[in-house]
Amino acid sequence: ERLREINDKVDFFVKSRKLEEMQEIARKLAHNSESISSEEQRLASMKPEIERLKKEVEDSDRQKGIINQNIDLLKHRRKVDKLEEEIKQLTREHNAMGGKEASRKAKSAQQAIADLKESIAKENGKREGLAAQRRALKRKLNEEEYKDVETRHRMKMIDYETTNLVVQDLDKYYDALDKALLSFHGLKIGEINKIIRELWTLTYKGEDITSIQIVSGQDSSSRANRSYNYRIVMEKGNSQMDMRGRCSAGQRVLASIVIRLALAETFCLNCGVMALDEPTTNLDYENKKGLAIALAQIIASRAAQSNFQLVVITHDEDFVSMMKNELSSQTGFNMPERYYQVSREEGHDGKFYSKIHAVDFDEL
Repeated sequence: ERLREINDKVDFFVKSRKLEEMQEIARKLAHNSESISSEEQRLASMKPEIERLKKEVEDSDRQKGIINQNIDLLKHRRKVDKLEEEIKQLTREHNAMGGKEASRKAKSAQQAIADLKESIAKENGKREGLAAQRRALKRKLNEEEYKDVETRHRMKMIDYETTNLVVQDLDKYYDALDKALLSFHGLKIGEINKIIRELWTLTYKGEDITSIQIVSGQDSSSRANRSYNYRIVMEKGNSQMDMRGRCSAGQRVLASIVIRLALAETFCLNCGVMALDEPTTNLDYENKKGLAIALAQIIASRAAQSNFQLVVITHDEDFVSMMKNELSSQTGFNMPERYYQVSREEGHDGKFYSKIHAVDFDEL
């Protein structure tokens, strides 16, 4: 069965003439192969010519580019010539208009224009800033903090002006008070010096110093810092000299006591207590007697004052006797009955104590 099937296929192939067709196709393939070989040989022979033509085309493109560049160069040269001619024309016109001076003015004008533009820009910036500030302030004025600000400002201005008027009035009052104080100061210095002269004449028994007085000098002219510098001068005839460094110890002590008594007489009318501690130190007999006379007169003149009291502390019994004699010669007051003596005594416990004894003047 298999063999029959193969024979059928062979008979079909023979009847269909496939073999002749294959032979025809093989012949055509051989012919085409010959044609291809011939064309390839022809193509190979044409390659040099093609290369030559390509080179000629490239050379022609290069030449064309060179020609175009030359054309552009000529065009630019014509433009340059034209511009140079225009420059020459402008130069002639420029020279006709003033030359360098015109250039300078033009540059100056251009600089001024630039400066003005810059200034305008700055001012515009400032204006914008101020406008923004104005808007911010308007918004702020609408806040509660600035409500009725004009009324409050008016009230504050009234307070300010009133305060200024008060200050001006106070300045006038201060000036008046200052003048009054200066006048009072001068009057008091005069009163003190008058009493000093009287006491000095009464107490000092020497002949080298006629009198002494207090001299004041103003250290500063400023009202707030005004102060006075006081010094003691001694007089002999029409001459005045500072006592500092030029007087004896006794004169210095006596001057100190006289000045204190004068100050007390001037300023302590309502405070009648005066205390003198060892007033006769460095005083000779005549000056001690003069001091006793002065104190006796002061006591006699102040006896009517209820709160007057003079306390003298001294170890000088001669001075106490002088005081007794001078007081007994005065009239118009009651003679003190006693004076007090302080002594130092030993107690039962072996310690020392101060003891005050009342001593009658009659026992002195």
